[in-house]
Amino acid sequence: MPSLQMLPVALRRLLARRPWIHWLVVLAAALATGAALKQRVAGIDDAREAWGEARQVLVARRDTVPGELLEVDVRDVPAAIVPQGAMDRSSGAERLIARQDVSAGEIVTAIDVGRAGQAGPEALLPDGWAAIPIVESPAAGATIGARVQVVGDGIVLAPDAIVVGYHDDVTLVGVPADAAPMVAAGAQAGALTVLLVP
Repeated sequence: MPSLQMLPVALRRLLARRPWIHWLVVLAAALATGAALKQRVAGIDDAREAWGEARQVLVARRDTVPGELLEVDVRDVPAAIVPQGAMDRSSGAERLIARQDVSAGEIVTAIDVGRAGQAGPEALLPDGWAAIPIVESPAAGATIGARVQVVGDGIVLAPDAIVVGYHDDVTLVGVPADAAPMVAAGAQAGALTVLLVP
């Protein structure tokens, strides 16, 4: 029985006398590699099918803050990752105003976009909301598009509101239509505070 040190020498001699063994090993390795590659490609195809058909959606080209014009690209993405309300080419990719912060690469949804055909504060108002000018006391420093609450004399007048604009010391706040009369009355009295909410 040859020692372990002599094994490589014996193997080389065997392959030199019988070259068909060498080619048999090469063929077996090639078949194994081909089978592994075929299995991998089949796995990729299965994963692609599991994600579903691709859909064309609008994707933000750059970071955008509320009130800015959205710059978008049309991209094909798997249907499984398309959020509800995603906008596509038929939604129109021109003159879309951001209603809230939109990050670069984010799929643009209807909630991200202001009202069609509007500009300025009106574009940031959801349907059925009204914008009311108030003088904050003290100023909260909320940015445009921030979700806030409007409070007067310790009472929450609008639990859900959006800052839609500024002019000098006046803050323009969008509130649901049913809360608008109370907020307007508080603005008239001049004792309103804006609370920042997460």
